[in-house]
Amino acid sequence: METNLLLRSKNEFITDYESFISQKPSTLWIQAIEKGEMILLNHKGLYSLYNNSFYWNKFGRIISEQIFINSKRRTEQLLFLSPKERYLLLLKEFPDFFQKYSLKHIASYLGITPQSLSRIRNQISKH
Repeated sequence: METNLLLRSKNEFITDYESFISQKPSTLWIQAIEKGEMILLNHKGLYSLYNNSFYWNKFGRIISEQIFINSKRRTEQLLFLSPKERYLLLLKEFPDFFQKYSLKHIASYLGITPQSLSRIRNQISKH
């Protein structure tokens, strides 16, 4: 069964940060749903950039901070918000996701079944 931990828009950073930092194989898959371009940085190459460039060192810190913040927000949403609240928040913050991703992917990201997502959408449309 496929589970979507993250959904992203273009020009956003994505990684299995734990795997990257620990230099151990990832337990996750990263899949592009649309064609696009990507930049791959290996651990040695990135740390070489960090050591030789103030810009890249600052970039690494900013990306690390964003990964932490996004992870914390995601955890809090799954722990403290109902599925309906998670759906409404996603609709408010990322309305483009509903044109970009299938409802199956959105349901998985919200931590619910496609049937539950359908019920939530029906409840909301009736109000």
